[in-house]
Amino acid sequence: MFSIQTTYTNARQNLAKLFDRIATENTIALVTRKNHPDMAIIRADELSSILETLHLLRSPANAEKLNRAIERSIARDSETVISSESIEQLCEELEIDR
Repeated sequence: MFSIQTTYTNARQNLAKLFDRIATENTIALVTRKNHPDMAIIRADELSSILETLHLLRSPANAEKLNRAIERSIARDSETVISSESIEQLCEELEIDR
């Protein structure tokens, strides 16, 4: 689940590099410390997104509405077939000289 796992000592000694890696890879780092609970370091925008999702899914009724909307969107996407045309065909169809 955590792509980065490190000790408190290592995190402290390499904090800037750890932050850069978390930001670049958009991942979460698990930091372990003897006789203390494990801690996670996560980008603030990612945490905000997770909290927003949890808030939206907290209500069973709202979660059901969101799931139905996702299902409708997936069904609609699978129905849509876009044919590809060449630029020449489109220009001809629209009577545009190239």
